[in-house]
Amino acid sequence: MLLTLFTVAGAAWAQLNQADTVFAGLAARTASLAYKNHGGDMAPINKLMSAGYPGLTHAMVVMNGIPWTPDSELTTALDFAINAKVVGTGEQLRARAMFVLDAPAAANGPYKMTLDLIKADGTEEAAVEPGITLGDVRGRRTGEMIGLAFDPSKIAPPGLHTIRATLVDGNGTRLYEYYRSFVVVKDLGKRLGALDKTLELLPEQKSPAAIEARQAMQAIEEAHETYYAPGFQGLTGFVFTDMRKAGLGLKEPMDFEAGLTRATLFANSLKEGTDPLATAKGDLYMAYRSSFDGKLVPYRVYVPTSYSPSKKYPLVVLLHGAGGDESDFIEAYKGEWPKLAEQHGYILASVTGRGPLSGYSKESGGEQDVLDVMELVKQRYSIDSSKVFLGGHSMGGGGTWRLGMAYSADFAGLIPIAGTSAQLAPGLDAQMKKGIRMPVLMICGESDALVPAPGCRVVAEKAKELKAPVTYKEYPGADHLSVAVVSVPDIFTWLDEQTKSGAGSGGR
Repeated sequence: MLLTLFTVAGAAWAQLNQADTVFAGLAARTASLAYKNHGGDMAPINKLMSAGYPGLTHAMVVMNGIPWTPDSELTTALDFAINAKVVGTGEQLRARAMFVLDAPAAANGPYKMTLDLIKADGTEEAAVEPGITLGDVRGRRTGEMIGLAFDPSKIAPPGLHTIRATLVDGNGTRLYEYYRSFVVVKDLGKRLGALDKTLELLPEQKSPAAIEARQAMQAIEEAHETYYAPGFQGLTGFVFTDMRKAGLGLKEPMDFEAGLTRATLFANSLKEGTDPLATAKGDLYMAYRSSFDGKLVPYRVYVPTSYSPSKKYPLVVLLHGAGGDESDFIEAYKGEWPKLAEQHGYILASVTGRGPLSGYSKESGGEQDVLDVMELVKQRYSIDSSKVFLGGHSMGGGGTWRLGMAYSADFAGLIPIAGTSAQLAPGLDAQMKKGIRMPVLMICGESDALVPAPGCRVVAEKAKELKAPVTYKEYPGADHLSVAVVSVPDIFTWLDEQTKSGAGSGGR
């Protein structure tokens, strides 16, 4: 196996960003509920949680029942990263241990990161020798890194792989495990080159299939050049490992092999004069060129297999939560959304929203994403414009409230899931006083540590006082994630009530 070792000091790659601190905060707040319920002393924890990334990760260590020692502090100061999400056969992947914080002064060593590739079931696939030797880390400063480069196709077949970096001390004691995933694609460069050439020669560049193929190609090219992981996978290794234990971040940003195959099929079909999306149904990958900044933006649509252009269909526009993307409502939540959309006869449109932390703001372009996708789907499919609903989870729930109220004439009802806080009550009050009587199904989890149920109850009571058509459902024992799964059948029952009764004309 061709292998190269390297050491770099002060590299910009090692810097923390806003997302690392935000998600470390979410992880710490989530852990704090169980810690408090089990009698943990919250006074020192609360102090730590106000001290930025170093304090948040310190709090996470303590709440996990691990003593705060130089060794455990080192696990939070170190990160593990790789330079690309996709590599072609015969290409090298660079793996590196990086210091995102100064190393603890009392940490001795010698330390090492052992590297191995693991299968989906956690069993070892292959070792990456000799691993990364850190030695005595005293004096190591933020930005320093040590790493190696290797050709993964020499030890693993094409497909998705996870590389595990295990930090061990001089006695071989395991201190922490960090994870990154990557994909080996056979003949990657050759296939991308052929796809680009085919797309360039198409007479019609603006068809939905051509735009989707080009957006997929661009995403794969970016993943070839960088560690393309816009959600949880792009966080520091320490925080991502914690998220991974909770089942977050296991979904890849895309199936790169399938995406390249699909884009090639689309391009070749268009070259031969056939539109592969003309009559397509089911789960559809789509993209468009944004009116906000001209970028190619992906979105997902689910069209029931019974779809007929001669009928009018209700539409649900969906906004993902922080750390998610346009695939969440189609692929996550145990597949409940497309399954029930198929059964109940709804078209779904899931929006990207300009990244995992955009908040669907006007400034980020996330707001325009929502409006653009809604209009594109209404133009392409037979949609009943009086039965367009907006829903979202967590950050998407907050976006549902804000955009639903701002563009109330466009929606027949709102479905904020784990995205309601007491601070929304004044805005709701103002809207109700204007006479806007849009139906709302407000979903909250009793055990949600991030969007606590008491805040939801405040808004529900305020709506009741105003005689607003707000249906409040609180799920016993459900937390921030599980509530988004258990509530889906009730959501479709509520949607059916709105569409069959004809209620929900928003601000028209």
